[in-house]
Amino acid sequence: SSSTMVRLTAFAIVSAGAISGAAALVPTQGTSGTTSRREAFGKVAASVFGIGVVSTILPEDAHAEKALTGSASQFTGFYDDPNHPGCLRSVKVIGPKLRADGTRSRIPLVEVKGWDGKEGEKMCTSRPLRQDIWAIEGKLPDKDTVTLDFSSKGGPANVKGVWEKDGIVFPDGNKWSKVAYGTPDRLPSDMKTLKSD
Repeated sequence: SSSTMVRLTAFAIVSAGAISGAAALVPTQGTSGTTSRREAFGKVAASVFGIGVVSTILPEDAHAEKALTGSASQFTGFYDDPNHPGCLRSVKVIGPKLRADGTRSRIPLVEVKGWDGKEGEKMCTSRPLRQDIWAIEGKLPDKDTVTLDFSSKGGPANVKGVWEKDGIVFPDGNKWSKVAYGTPDRLPSDMKTLKSD
């Protein structure tokens, strides 16, 4: 598997680094005489640095398939939701946020915005106002899977959606079908796009 290959490659690099480090400690004769202490130290430091670099690329998610963001992701776009015909459904994959320590997660974030229509109506027949639009967040653990948190809408917190041909299929069988050219007529009349929060 790819995981095994990554680990074998890392082991080979670490082994080579350790061997070269050990070799650096053995005095050798060259045109300029024995290896100096400074040269030996440099070789050992290089081999240790190599081991440190390898150790940073071996977490469990290091071999995970990279998920794309923005328009490069198949998830980014506008959708039809059969449970709410004619209503706004927008999905945007964005890069992970910066952590306090200056690092970022490898897993992109997902922003979903929508409107479920006027109370009592089974479908959307008019445009929403800005304040009518709800927003939820999620993550994209790989290029074909999304997990969404619907808890702010009274739903479950970890709903898995899987990309299938032309849309997102949820555990209850509902499928959001992607609309190729978007749905600008479902946005508030004073908005042309939905900006990220």
